[in-house]
Parts: sequence; structure tokens; C-alpha cells
Amino acid sequence: MPTIETLSERPKPVAPTTLGCEVLARFEREPDTLVIPVVDGDRPVGLVERTAFLEKIAARFGHALYDLHPITFAMDAEPAVVEAGVRIDAFCDIMLKGGPAALLRGFIVTRNGAYSGVGTAATLLQAVNTRQREQNEQLAEQAAILSDTRAQAIAAARAKSQFLAIMSHELRTPMNGVLAVAELLRRQPLTATAQAHVQTIVDSSETLLRILQDAVDLSKAEAGELELASTPTALRALMDDIQSMWEPRASQDGVTLLVGYEGDTELAAVIDGVRLKQVFNNLIGNALKFARNGVVEAGLKAWVEGDGIRMEARVRDDGPGVDVDRVDSIFEPFVHGSGPDGAGLGLSICRQVIDRMGGRIWAENNKGRGATFAFDLTAPRAAVEAEVQSNVADLASFDLTAAPHILIVDDNATNRVVAQALCEMFGCSSELAEDGLEALQAVQESRYDLVLMDIKMPRMDGVQATQAIRALPAPVGRVPIVALTANADPEDAKHYLSIGMAAVVEKPIKPERLRMAMNAALAVAQDVENEDASGRSAA
Repeated sequence: MPTIETLSERPKPVAPTTLGCEVLARFEREPDTLVIPVVDGDRPVGLVERTAFLEKIAARFGHALYDLHPITFAMDAEPAVVEAGVRIDAFCDIMLKGGPAALLRGFIVTRNGAYSGVGTAATLLQAVNTRQREQNEQLAEQAAILSDTRAQAIAAARAKSQFLAIMSHELRTPMNGVLAVAELLRRQPLTATAQAHVQTIVDSSETLLRILQDAVDLSKAEAGELELASTPTALRALMDDIQSMWEPRASQDGVTLLVGYEGDTELAAVIDGVRLKQVFNNLIGNALKFARNGVVEAGLKAWVEGDGIRMEARVRDDGPGVDVDRVDSIFEPFVHGSGPDGAGLGLSICRQVIDRMGGRIWAENNKGRGATFAFDLTAPRAAVEAEVQSNVADLASFDLTAAPHILIVDDNATNRVVAQALCEMFGCSSELAEDGLEALQAVQESRYDLVLMDIKMPRMDGVQATQAIRALPAPVGRVPIVALTANADPEDAKHYLSIGMAAVVEKPIKPERLRMAMNAALAVAQDVENEDASGRSAA
């Protein structure tokens, strides 16, 4: 097992006397820098973490407090410090015991007490994945001797998948607070500079969440557990959704994004549209990193071929292109094209998804500038019209004008504060409960129009609480319940709906998604109440 030094980075440190405004300017110049060490001579004395520092700057009087003061006023004076010779697995065990907050803060690497480098959550995730991959390779080498090697490899991969799923859940809980509070700040009358700082907080947090999700998906694929949910998918509508999602980001980066669809506008394929969007999203997001002030083209060509639909997709950028010696290996985990581009997981996920769909994916350099990432695949033709009707407009049209009274159930204080703030923003009143038992007692003592229910809680979790509430007589037993959870796996969501929950909202909570779910749940409850009233009148 290699030592922690092999995964450490060595950003240029700053002196304790460096002013806060200088550190802010550096973070703005270096968008990929997550932490900056503070070193006195050759001895580390603190660490400046991007998100925490920008939160301080964005706060009220932030610039006045920190711009012209030494960075010692804003740094973490007690960061985690590890000697370069410590084994990665031993250090990971120590950091995991410190909880998600310890991972988000980053750490300093020293050699004989002198500054040597820094590490972050992404490097630890890489270490975990690398360690497991090495273990899997060792198991594979023993396949010729041990007949049960395959079973052992699958068990190890599943263990890693479970570990990363737990890690993802634990990190999503604090990130829910960060993103939700940032969203609330963004809706305040802030200056343009403060709004930019809030946007940086949001972008950095969402980047971390994407890295986590990529790591979880990759581990599922290696364990043979990457499931596809194939449904009739309108191809033109899919490309329209992709264009709507990425145009604002491209405009923000100064990139011209051209999204095109070539084919019959009524074509629909039986395919996992969510995973297909994930592939496009990873490829487009990767292209935007290398095409600043340039052009990115994303296109899908589709036509009927026998009983199926043949699809050819291309994402082209005019950036520096792919290093020639990496073209064949760029879809391997932790391999980067031309310079660093995140954790190096996105392209590997693309290959795993396209392989599962029976297609082919590759990369090639353009004759001029830039690179093209392409994939081809064939899927059954859908037996329904491509214009799939959506109920999004219907959900949005139901307004929360009646000022519903909401019960918020969550064992995490930050999550309760965030949910309560969102309810206030929607014009709702609310009360709080810390677990399922308190929720069960509350709905029997007071009337609520809707319950926002966390899933993982002590004493009684959200599933048990929902089942207990549904066992109560009407009207209490029919109160609409919306799940708020980091466990948003499709199979989990189906289970939550099957026990009587009205909707599932993933953490970190997006205000629009929560409002839509609340609208839908309240609308259904209102329809049921109207039907009951009509039945009583007829009787």
C-alpha cells in the first residue's frame, strides 16, 4: 500500500501575513484549487479551505472583516496534519472516524514536520478506489488456482460499492445544508460580487457531489450492479432537455454551445434516458472545461434500422485535444485527457453505461484543434409516440395559496433549519420533529397538511414512521408524506412510494423540486378530500 505522499498535491503556500483579499484573488484565478496551506518558514500553521473561506467572505461584513487582515484571521488553525510516510489505508481509517466534516476540510502533508503538500476528499476517494482495484487485480491473478476467486472479487466490489454508498449519504447530509443555505443567499438582494461568491460555493459543492455520484456509479458497475431502466424515450425531447440544462453554464463560461438533433422528430427508443443523459452530461461538461471562449458541439443522429433505432452521438470541442499517449486509455478511471479534469471518473462512467447498453464509445483528436468524443448504439424502437406528455406544468400550476401547515421530520438540525427556511419561502407555516416517534405523536395531536420526512433517523426511521401513520384512521392516516433523503436510488424511491409516500425529493434539496413535490402531494390530497365530500353529499 503506497503512502499518503503519493496522492498529495503541492499548491504554493501563503505566509501568515498574506492578506485575505490576496487569498480571495488567488481562489478566483485558480478555480480548481480547493485548499491553500499557510506556512511560516517551512512549518505549516493553518489551512484555507475554499468553500469555508468564501462563506466567510460572502457573509455580512465579510470583506470588511477579512480583506485587509492577515489570512490567520480566516484560516483553519488546527487542520489535520499527516506525515508523508503514513500508509494511505491507515490515514483513511483515521479520517473516516472523524466524520464527513473532516473529509471536507482537507489536510496537510508534512515531511519531518516541514510542509510537503495537501490532500482533499477527492484524493481520498481516489485512494479508496485505487486500493480496491489493486485488491481486485490480486484476486483476478488467483483465478487460475482458486475456483471461487470470481465470487470473492464480486463480494469485494460489492463491499466497496456499499462503502461508497454510505460515504455518499454521509457527505450529502452536510452538503445539503451548504447548498440550501447558498440557494437562500442567492435569492437575497446581494451585490454582484457577493452573488459571484455564492455561485462559487454552489458550483464547488455540486462538483463534489458529482465526484461522489461518479464514484458510486463506477463501483456499482465494477460489482455488476449498474442497472438500466429502459423506457420509451423521445430522442428529440432528450436533446432539448440537454440543451436547456447546459446553455446557461456554457454562456457563463464564455463558450458557444451548439446542440443538434438529426432525425425524425417523432422517433422514440426503448432506452434508459436518464443514463443516456448522464453520458451526454459528462461529455459536455468535460468539453466545456477545455473550450473556454471557444465552441462545443453536441449532436445526436438517429434513424430506423430494421426493428431498432440506430444512434450516433458526437461531442466536439475546439480545445487543446487529447494527449496522443492517452487516447486509448482515457476511459479508464482516474485518467485525464489534457491536464487535470476533476477526479477522472466521468469518462469511465460513460464507457460503463455505453457498454451496458451494447454500444461503443471512443475519443479522437480533430484534424485542426480539439477532440471529439463519440458513441454509437442501437436500441429497440418504442411502440409509442415520441411526444411524451409531461405533468410538470400541471404540478407547477397548483399553487400553495392556502398557506399549508407542514411537519418537518429530520434528526439533523441543519436539515431542519434548511427545510423550515424553504417552507417559509413558500409561504407555509411549519413545526419540527427530530425522529419518527416524535412525528407519529405530533400527527395525532395536531393537524398538518403535509409531512416532510427524512428516512434515516434514530429510534424510528422514516419508513417505519410512514407505515405507522398510514395505519392510523382517516383523516390523520392519509396526511400526504414527502420523503427527503440522500437515498434517492430508483429502487429505494419505488419502495418509499409503495408504502404510501407521495413523492421523493433528493438531498441536497433543490427549492424548485421540493415545491413541485409539495404541490403534487397537496393536489392529490385535495382531490381525495373533494371525492370524499362528493360521496358524502350523494349519500
